[in-house]
Amino acid sequence: AAELSKADLQSRLANDSPELQGIAGRYYAAVELAPVEVANAIDEAYMPRFAGDDVAPSQLGQVVAIAERLDTLAGGFAAGLKPTGNKDAFALRRNALGLARTIIERDLDLDLPRLLDTARTTLGAIGANASSEELYDFILDRLRAYYADKGVPPQQFEAVAALRPASLLDFDRRIAATGAFATLPEAEALAAANKRIRNIL
Repeated sequence: AAELSKADLQSRLANDSPELQGIAGRYYAAVELAPVEVANAIDEAYMPRFAGDDVAPSQLGQVVAIAERLDTLAGGFAAGLKPTGNKDAFALRRNALGLARTIIERDLDLDLPRLLDTARTTLGAIGANASSEELYDFILDRLRAYYADKGVPPQQFEAVAALRPASLLDFDRRIAATGAFATLPEAEALAAANKRIRNIL
């Protein structure tokens, strides 16, 4: 699936209609009698394609989608293409959110900093131009809007982000836990007591 995932980019169909990337690949792979799981994964590697789109449904599609986005992000940062302002010619913001959504929404307990390190090292010498910490922060920044859209208050997001969990699935569970804690009647008093103790210490 990974070896064939970009083959359709060599076709005139994908050049003339970029929105068919992956979709064309799925059909080409089916014609070449590739296993249906492989053909579907070629298409799913591009999911989510836009805001509100589903993430890859199959495990194979998820693996290829995650690998694709890790490579794109590490390569983009290594080449000095980090987005500035509204400019994001290589859709690195969309790739970062797609990566995070796939991990979170498919309940994948992965060590993100380790994956980012691996993506950087596969680039060879140029990979040294990208920082795993900077990539991690970039992905977290995309999650800020993702959770805001879900109604998560900024202070809850920042409380979890300050811990920098290695697993985005753990990050998501901590967001849910802090939200549940905030609804407790004793939450305000406990938070105030905790703050006071920390200040004294």
